[in-house]
Amino acid sequence: MRVRQYLKLGLGMVVMLGAGSVMAAELPPNVDRDPGLHARLEAAYASKGADYTPRTHLMDGDKARYVNRLIEEASPYLIQHAHNPVDWRPWTEETLAEAVARDMPIFLSVGYATCHWCHVMEEESFDNEEIASILNAHFISIKIDREEMPDLDHLYITATQLQQGQAGWPNSVFMMPDGKPFHTGTYLPPDIFTDTLQAVAAAWGDPTQRGPISDVAGELSTAVQRITQMSATQSALLDDHVYARAAAQLLDTHNALQGGFSESQQFPQEGYLLFLIDHWRRAGDETSLSVATETLYAIAAGGIHDHPGGGFHRYTVDPNWRTPHFEKMLYNQGLLARAFVEAWEVTGEPIFRRAAERTFGYLARDMTDPEGAFYAAEDADSLDPTGERQEGAFYAFTPAQLAAAAGDVAVEALGIQEPPTIEVGAVIHFPLGDTPDFAQIDPMLDAAREAREVRPRPLRDEKIIAGWNGLVIRALADASVAFEAPAYREQAERAAEVLWTRLWDGERLARLWAGGEAREEGSLADYAWLALSYIALADATGDVIWHTRAETLAETMWTRFGDGQGRLKMAVADGPLGPIYNSSDGAVPSGESSALELLAHLSRRTVLGLAQPDGDAETTEIAAGPLADNPLRHQERAEELRNALSAPMAEQPLLRTDALIASRLLDSGTSGARHVAAKGTVHLTYLHDRLRIRIAEGWHLNAHDPGPEWLIGVDLEGGTIAWPEGQEVTLGFSTDALRVYEGQLDLAVTPEARELRLNLQACSDSICLEPETVIFRLL
Repeated sequence: MRVRQYLKLGLGMVVMLGAGSVMAAELPPNVDRDPGLHARLEAAYASKGADYTPRTHLMDGDKARYVNRLIEEASPYLIQHAHNPVDWRPWTEETLAEAVARDMPIFLSVGYATCHWCHVMEEESFDNEEIASILNAHFISIKIDREEMPDLDHLYITATQLQQGQAGWPNSVFMMPDGKPFHTGTYLPPDIFTDTLQAVAAAWGDPTQRGPISDVAGELSTAVQRITQMSATQSALLDDHVYARAAAQLLDTHNALQGGFSESQQFPQEGYLLFLIDHWRRAGDETSLSVATETLYAIAAGGIHDHPGGGFHRYTVDPNWRTPHFEKMLYNQGLLARAFVEAWEVTGEPIFRRAAERTFGYLARDMTDPEGAFYAAEDADSLDPTGERQEGAFYAFTPAQLAAAAGDVAVEALGIQEPPTIEVGAVIHFPLGDTPDFAQIDPMLDAAREAREVRPRPLRDEKIIAGWNGLVIRALADASVAFEAPAYREQAERAAEVLWTRLWDGERLARLWAGGEAREEGSLADYAWLALSYIALADATGDVIWHTRAETLAETMWTRFGDGQGRLKMAVADGPLGPIYNSSDGAVPSGESSALELLAHLSRRTVLGLAQPDGDAETTEIAAGPLADNPLRHQERAEELRNALSAPMAEQPLLRTDALIASRLLDSGTSGARHVAAKGTVHLTYLHDRLRIRIAEGWHLNAHDPGPEWLIGVDLEGGTIAWPEGQEVTLGFSTDALRVYEGQLDLAVTPEARELRLNLQACSDSICLEPETVIFRLL
């Protein structure tokens, strides 16, 4: 608080002393541009073709009045600003060098293509010639797509959070030429933005004010570095008390009336939900499970769920989940679908399975590129019937519109009779506490979806982001096992192969595919999330190639991002203030938390990692490499990373819920309905009174006592197996009934307790692994 007050006070002094003394530049923004550069930009504009529509109101006939350097970028967000009168530049070393050479402050604007308030500020300020003239005269103006450069986004959103107490997008940052921030904000209305520009420009031009500006920049940069470069000074004990305290803190923040963890805006908080489900599975805390499933039910029923089309919006502006902020992000689809799969595995409630399946349907229908990878996002805004851009115009209905599409009964059945909460109409939703009759309402929802298909669709950001795709691939792979749905497995494998082909060049992973090429360095999270999806695919398919690729990504990740002190940086290259580390789990798991989970998973699959199918070059290479030299490599690295993170995990566990899940995985193995045992050679799934056991090629389960269960070497506590007739013949039991070789068992189980415990031991023809116990917790 002291730092924030000092920074605000320092900037306030700068603004007051400088206000009102800057004259707007009179020349249009392109006058001083090098003729060769301008010709190049004009050519880039012309190359867009006849179907290209400039996003600006400053038109001369059918041509945009201005074009700037962003016309050469691939990011849809940057291209949205390519015709502003602001002389925008992308973030490059050349741009920063120009700021230093010209001794000019930098104005940085960070956003993304589907951001509603980014669009508002663009239309109000960045497409305003008077405001642009001030920017062009006195600032080097830089645009960043936060989805292209997550490390820089994290750096400068941290600065805004520290100085303003809150942060969001667009993120508006005034910086020294060397990239040190001295004043921050988010969306700024045109009058406030103009006053701020004039004040900062005047202060910059006054030699007596450079000192105060530099002081503020130094203080803020130091504060940002404390967070984004936090190193491991000591380790802390992570025991059951830490996990229980995290759960208790979440329960304290739970909205008991409406679900979720807020009394105002509601975000899905998938990390919280997955932690609570995992905590129930490991500790038996039924309140944790209840809070998670109640919240997921509210999300599935509420307006945050796009009921006609499937999938989920990013958050709601109200506590009852009714009124969404309408943008749809790919990462939400992956994380929520996975949470719904896990909730269905526990409860068997149809609404959870349906929510996941409709999300996958939405992705397949609307968010998949021709080769099978997944697009990044859809916008919150679209055109209303008058041609005006409005948030939610594509999704909302008036009673008359819905009645015409789906009949009068649909108006009440789908919640549209209630007063609308946004200008363009009401949002389909179901009251909390009610279980809809899906057989009755699904035809209405299908009719509503067909009716809105004639409307102008929201902009779709068609970047293919490696890590975000990984989150969806993982959810699909998990669902393919849980729902016994081969189509989901095929969908996941297709996307995974596309990502590997496009973004892995044999040495490193690119972050995204845009404009027909791989672009940007992959971030830590990209490596971890994609590798985790490959592990999920290996588990779902039994194909070791996916495990091999996960190994490859993990090895490269440790080499490229490791700092030699146990931590992993967000990006290979340092930012203006030095190396950047992600300080916490948020809307998505942090790269470090996911890296810890990845290493923990791999530490439990060491035998699988050494498998060598004949002629498989990828697998042979990894098997003969570092893992063969040290089979404990992943475990050692995971423990090193956990030690480095343990102090903040213990002190503020709610900021590291994904890391807490990973820590438990490292100690105790997988939880849930799907277990991996015996160093990756045995996969077990228990769902709704059915036990499936899959044994890897070349392995069997050892036997230790006579009797039916002796045939597979599994001792089951807490339930009774119904042995199918002839099972031992079809699965290749040995004649002396000592063991069952590789294959799959599908057994009916009658549970007799709240916990099933399977005691087993896996052996090959040459070695036996340690006996172990796998636990399934039941409702």
